Amino acid sequence: MPLLSALIGAALTRTHASAQGLDEAIKISTDSQDGSVRFFVTSHRTIEASVLLRCDLLQNLSPSHPLPYTFLVTRDYNNYEVLRLTQADKQIPTRFGYHFMFVMGSASSRSTVDHVYSLPYPASMHCEIGQSYFGTKSHQAGTADQYAVDITMPVGTPVLAARAGTVIAYRDDSNSGGNSESFKECCNYIHIKHDDGTYAAYVHLKQGGVAVRLGQPVNAGTVIGYSGQTGWATCPHLHFMIYRVGNPPQVQTIPFRMATPKGIVKQLLQGEIY
Repeated sequence: MPLLSALIGAALTRTHASAQGLDEAIKISTDSQDGSVRFFVTSHRTIEASVLLRCDLLQNLSPSHPLPYTFLVTRDYNNYEVLRLTQADKQIPTRFGYHFMFVMGSASSRSTVDHVYSLPYPASMHCEIGQSYFGTKSHQAGTADQYAVDITMPVGTPVLAARAGTVIAYRDDSNSGGNSESFKECCNYIHIKHDDGTYAAYVHLKQGGVAVRLGQPVNAGTVIGYSGQTGWATCPHLHFMIYRVGNPPQVQTIPFRMATPKGIVKQLLQGEIY
């Protein structure tokens, strides 16, 4: 009988399975037929993602693609076959295990434009930056969030697109959150692709707080959702970051400039109000 390892899974990169609220933007399933094992992907909440699938404990099975296998999700898939393991010798039992991770978006060779972003909330509001680049709580240097910012705002605040782009992923079904890393996969979010191959992530939205659809083009200033406190969050806020996707798939956050009432700044500083 096949041995299936645990699916490993976070909102941007799936690396571990949390106790609750597992983000299932990408689902991998399998079936066995005539000694072969087929792998299928379902992706109802993203139309662009990079998936790294690893198979281990292989016994008497030959993969249809070299392993580990990286593939791209390019649309809303429903049980789309991505890999097959074929039994080499019909007289010998088979065995396998697998796990996977994913990143919203795909690697690009395009050069990053030094874009000036707009504040992702209404101009009538003044919000404090709760955590900035290299924050000691969850934005430490060397992590995927090192160039992210946390913008404190009340639940239900309109979230605006900071730059024009296309919606490639979202989640809005979670109502869970708390002050523990175990809630990391419980956040609601929106990911938007820009024309230079970068992406913006808007995270911790409230349940039902997504106001856009997959594939929708948006302009800077468009209301795309509503802030909340889902996921790993100690208070209501918006986690905002700009990133590229590496190869192999990994999130690479990048610093960004932003237009504020104080002028164009290279960094939204922790403790400052904009």
